[in-house]
Amino acid sequence: IARHSQKDAQAFVEYEKALTIVVDCLRKFLLSAPPHMGGGLSDALALLKTGAKLSGLDLEGRRHLLDFFSKSAGEILDNYFESDIVKALFGFDAVVGHFASPYEPGTAYVLLHHVFGEAAGVREAWGHAIGGMGAITQSMLKACQAQGVEVMVDCPVEHIDVQDNKISQLKAGGQVFSAPLVASSVHPKILYETLLDPDVLPAFVRTSIKRYKSHSGTFRMNLALSGLPHFTQAPRPTKKFPTCDKDYLTSGIVIAPSLKYMHEAWLSATQKGYANAPIIEMLIPSTLDDSLAPKGQHVASLFCQHFAYNLPAQNGQERSWESERETVAQHIIDTVEAYAPGFKALIVGKQVLSPLDLENKFALIGGDIFHGRMSLDQLFSARPILGYGHYRTSVKGLYMCGSGTHPGGGVTGAPGHNAAHAMLQDRSWYKRIKIS
Repeated sequence: IARHSQKDAQAFVEYEKALTIVVDCLRKFLLSAPPHMGGGLSDALALLKTGAKLSGLDLEGRRHLLDFFSKSAGEILDNYFESDIVKALFGFDAVVGHFASPYEPGTAYVLLHHVFGEAAGVREAWGHAIGGMGAITQSMLKACQAQGVEVMVDCPVEHIDVQDNKISQLKAGGQVFSAPLVASSVHPKILYETLLDPDVLPAFVRTSIKRYKSHSGTFRMNLALSGLPHFTQAPRPTKKFPTCDKDYLTSGIVIAPSLKYMHEAWLSATQKGYANAPIIEMLIPSTLDDSLAPKGQHVASLFCQHFAYNLPAQNGQERSWESERETVAQHIIDTVEAYAPGFKALIVGKQVLSPLDLENKFALIGGDIFHGRMSLDQLFSARPILGYGHYRTSVKGLYMCGSGTHPGGGVTGAPGHNAAHAMLQDRSWYKRIKIS
């Protein structure tokens, strides 16, 4: 940071202190169900426990908490830093999977959401799974099978039958299963609008889910490369950091040099459907994991922000992602080429995923990687809707988990953990004793 601003290097200490105070507070709520608004005595007690967790914050800490929950990321970063590139470094987390300007109130929370986790014991860090993300699910599969669990794939759930407000059976893959308990990790809209009949749901649930906002503005590309790119702004080796000209390729490389750049990317995307100058994060996981590509070759993912799910018409002509997909993909590649000359020539294969493709291939409604917008009206007890934030539904035996529930998106396992505890809590004392 000092390379860009000595003042900002000093300010970073204060910024990190404020961030740590708020993150430490948020982490207390990750592995527990939010209080159920409108519930009985037990829920009132849960609300009191929530207040008790906040009581340890002094006045300064409460000010920081208020700032990060009510202000924009841009406003907070402008208060701490002077360098555009330093502000952009931290501001990127505020727009990842969030179709908004970094100056929109509420984006400071999105920034927080991307730093309150940890990987391999390192706080505020992201990790890479050796073998790719599929290695995580394969590890989960082995753990389940070791406990005698039968796991069925290529068996999509078609419908959940409900009788007398209880689950009676589940139809999947052309088969019918007796299912007194169901935990659903699909997008809330799929659960409530596709898998359940509308007449089994209260009217306010149907209305609230219809209004549930789901749109993260993400465009993904996976590339096969014949070699490593070289960026014009790559760091040069020094005596203190002799390998930094290669090490930077093992981390996230963000193309978005200022908050103004991010704001204008969002603004242009609202007008024509995608950013004139897109925000791009490039990851090259094969620099850390040689199982992903042949020797000497690499794979890269381009995580691009501010691409509308619905493309506005131009000159009276309707537009769709089917017709625009390749044009936009080339636009993204051209953007990278401007920062890393020769990048185009390295590409030997690509997979392009527009917001519509993310919906069609992965059931991400609106292309939303978080199963719903991470705005303050859809967080904590209100995720996915107020009154249903404690992982339970109005149907007995039906539970929600996944990114559409607290604490939201990201590979954390927290929603499943919390939902499992809710299911165990609802079992009778006799059955819990019998199972244990």
